[in-house]
Amino acid sequence: MPRLRLHLLALAALSGAALAATNYSIIVNGQVTQGQAIVVNGQTYVPLSALKRLGVQTSVNGSTLTLGAPAPATAPGGANQRASLEGCVGETLFNGIWRLTTRKVEPIGPDVGLGSGWGVTVELRNGTATRTSLHDTGLTAIELVQPDGNTLVFEERTAEEPFLYKELTQAGGVTYQLRFHVQDSRATASSVPRPAKLVVQLDPKRLTAGYLIAGKVAYTTPTPSFRVRLDCQK
Repeated sequence: MPRLRLHLLALAALSGAALAATNYSIIVNGQVTQGQAIVVNGQTYVPLSALKRLGVQTSVNGSTLTLGAPAPATAPGGANQRASLEGCVGETLFNGIWRLTTRKVEPIGPDVGLGSGWGVTVELRNGTATRTSLHDTGLTAIELVQPDGNTLVFEERTAEEPFLYKELTQAGGVTYQLRFHVQDSRATASSVPRPAKLVVQLDPKRLTAGYLIAGKVAYTTPTPSFRVRLDCQK
């Protein structure tokens, strides 16, 4: 497949004749997306939103636009910061296999032997043509990060947790409330601060389950993990 050069365009107010001679609709991974690609002076430009759907991280600092994950030593949070696809509540993130959308964040009461905590309702959809589950595509951890940086680990309620183990067909999905509790059974809802981020850790090196066919299932980004900011809404 020929390599395409994608240029990013910052548009300012233009006077006189329009420079864009051609517009293109954009299809990302088989789905039509919002926005258009345009041709200006023989160069083709696509919006950042299209690159984001491909899993390309973007950030703006002053007059500098950065594509992809920053260097580990300078990444926010220090050298131990984990690279992930990042978004907000209501925003769909896609890593080449899974589409994840966080729908709701709400306080939950105590459970047996555990204190109060938070429930995060998420929608997970299979973006491949192969039947598979989250567990068999490199899942290593699901964490809820508190404002102070401490984490609450997802509490599995059954040995066959649907979010983890349910095999989803092409475009199939599951909507599920992930429940996170503090270990102190005396903790009340008011004593557990609202979480800052949901992190779903995925390791592409673990795509080795027996029924996954080589070349049929693959992440389109080297950092397929999801990091959802729970303090913003899209």
